[in-house]
Amino acid sequence: MSEKTNISEMQMGFLLFPVIVATADLIVPAITTKYAERDMWLSPVLASLMGVLTVFLIFRLHALYPRQSIIQYSSHIVGVIPGKIMAFLILYNFLYSNGNILRLYGEFIVGSFLSETPLLVVIGSITLLCALTVRTGVEVIARTAQVLVPVIVFFYMGILCLMIPFMKVENMFPMLAHGFTPALRGALTPQGWYSEVILFSFLVPYVSDYQKGMRTGMATVLCAMFALFFLNLSALLILGPEVATMTYPFYTAIQMISYADFFENVDAIVIAIWVAGAFVKITMFYFALSLGTAQWLGLDDYRPIVFPIGFLLVLFSFWTAPDMSTLSSNIGKMVGFQSSGISSGIPLLLFIIALLRSKYKSRIEKALSSPSNE
Repeated sequence: MSEKTNISEMQMGFLLFPVIVATADLIVPAITTKYAERDMWLSPVLASLMGVLTVFLIFRLHALYPRQSIIQYSSHIVGVIPGKIMAFLILYNFLYSNGNILRLYGEFIVGSFLSETPLLVVIGSITLLCALTVRTGVEVIARTAQVLVPVIVFFYMGILCLMIPFMKVENMFPMLAHGFTPALRGALTPQGWYSEVILFSFLVPYVSDYQKGMRTGMATVLCAMFALFFLNLSALLILGPEVATMTYPFYTAIQMISYADFFENVDAIVIAIWVAGAFVKITMFYFALSLGTAQWLGLDDYRPIVFPIGFLLVLFSFWTAPDMSTLSSNIGKMVGFQSSGISSGIPLLLFIIALLRSKYKSRIEKALSSPSNE
């Protein structure tokens, strides 16, 4: 590819942190509460194991096939046609997932802030902005994330501190009344967000010191786990069992912040912060989809296909679901299995086959190089 720039391992972490957390903070509390009830705060912790596994697989595969993405080395591991099929499934999942992200973004903005604005205008405008950003290259995207993500984390920490006086600890009890099974069921959907760290595969080839990449990847998953843990827990402590009945529980909990009828209505600030995080997430998926498609087609540059892919993303954002209720239901029922099955399952299969091929090859070389017994 024509992309020759480098990014640091820290910038790589800044790019992937909002990929896990952004949008998950809106609907994950409601989804996990339906299954885990009062133990929903534990579900993000259990789900993070999928992220740890995926990071391990991606960086081990990169060690075997350096300077290549999963789209490229899949054909080397399993053959051209099976590799192309696996790569297509990954790219389709990116297209489908980013369509869901765009639709969730549009529904949230229209429902909470721009009620008179057509949904197509909201989705189309953010897609155009992300397309222009993707065309500038991975280095600009990384620098943008390096500026935005620390600001997002700082403001969210401040919001969580403001929510403490309104929390009721008794909403957590009884803990684990039915054992770990409900928490495990609640973790099935969030694991789909953690498996999205497969996007590391499209960033590692541009990391200046990729040997530190796995440590950064694990740290990113750990930080995302703590973020979702505290977001889930704060929604539970403020809203209690009603979390399961709400579309955006954490956003609803924020609206309850009020100090002496003077300091309130901080939800407008939260929307602005959330939009920044969603922008980084959409852009990262968009970049990986564009770059991966170009690699799949054998193109020298991904930039000519950025705008056509943007058009497909807008179409998929409306095709995935007719309304927000159906979108939430689809995400809760299938996205966790689809994303983790493709984004974690395919790297696992590739890693096992790569190990078997390497072991088989070393045995043949050893047999050929060994002296004759005669």
